[in-house]
Amino acid sequence: MNPIRPLIVIGAGPAGIMAVLTAAERGIRVLLLERKNQIGGKLPVTGDGKGNLTNINLHWTNYHSCEPEFVLPALSEFDFIRTRDFFGKLGLKIYIDKKGKAFPYSREAIIIQRLLEEHLKRLEVEIITGVDVKEIIRIGPTFEIILKQAPSLYAQRIIIATGGLAAPQLGATGEGYHWAVKLGHHLEPQFPALVQLTTSISNLNMLNKLKLSEVRIALVVDNQVKAEECGDLLFIPHGISGTAVFSLSRPASEALSRGKKVAVRINFTPDLNREELNNFFFSKKKSEPFILLSLLLQGILPERLSQYLLKEYNISFDSAIGQLADSEIETIITHISDFYLPIKGTQSWKYAQITCGGICAKEVEPKTMESRLVPNLFFAGEILDVDSDCGGYNLQWAWSSGYLAGKSAAGKV
Repeated sequence: MNPIRPLIVIGAGPAGIMAVLTAAERGIRVLLLERKNQIGGKLPVTGDGKGNLTNINLHWTNYHSCEPEFVLPALSEFDFIRTRDFFGKLGLKIYIDKKGKAFPYSREAIIIQRLLEEHLKRLEVEIITGVDVKEIIRIGPTFEIILKQAPSLYAQRIIIATGGLAAPQLGATGEGYHWAVKLGHHLEPQFPALVQLTTSISNLNMLNKLKLSEVRIALVVDNQVKAEECGDLLFIPHGISGTAVFSLSRPASEALSRGKKVAVRINFTPDLNREELNNFFFSKKKSEPFILLSLLLQGILPERLSQYLLKEYNISFDSAIGQLADSEIETIITHISDFYLPIKGTQSWKYAQITCGGICAKEVEPKTMESRLVPNLFFAGEILDVDSDCGGYNLQWAWSSGYLAGKSAAGKV
């Protein structure tokens, strides 16, 4: 039988690594288990590969959970300043953009992974990679971690930081949910977020790979506007992506999971109001009726988008503005400023950046990250029912919850 270890952390993502480092810095002998052959697997792709590790505008209202204020103790104890200073001591110079997003100055996410790996080596943390956990069993005051192809491991305390369901190609399996449920915990429904939205409009593929900057998108749920965002929009096969879409994807995904009718309304020219568009087109129709409509549109929209809108409403691309009825011009203006697109779903978990839902936060003590149901069982990171807005907030939750879990577990050894 293997010896009983003081602390085992399962999952070497950002939250798990932070938990291990925090405990190890307090002199605790800790073992880190990781299913993949590499630790910190998601870190090199965070922030679109640039490493958006936190946000200077950190606030608890950027987070979503069945227990809204659950994140407060962790974010208060390990806030933006603590995060900046922690990585600064590891040698990381941080750049903050105009939206408050913090990145490595090199804009290369992989440096975060490398610095954390080096710190683990300095602290001589024991790490076992390529290990599959089958089950976790409570035996009196001890936990037995049953492995699929190796003898069981035993621990006085464990921290589960195995993440959610997003990005399975990077190691997400959702197995941590299974272990937690077996130990008595309950789950909030899981659905993908920070993910592309899909539509049943087949001819939208005409716009594939077209990227627009600073459009306004309104999310409509059961015919009511629920949220609005301004940002980039990227057309993809059978759907839409981009920063504005990602920001709206959480409420959209949640509404879809509840069977609600979801759509978006896109304003391609948010800095031109309806009156300005009316004056522009109708004045041209009156003063210069022989100008081609296609040329007028291309002064406002990309050519492919102009072609799509005209084709959609059976208007010839070679029509002169004077040939159009007023109602046809009004239809074009409507679809420049208020383009309606029904949403049928999201892309799969493979394309999602985060998981919404997870272990019910009401069953976890927010001041310690310890289970309220199972003593000496702790959680950290995305496995919990906590998710956030786009902009570095999710990684901050990993750092904050990992720190608090590691500190709390170390304090009980």
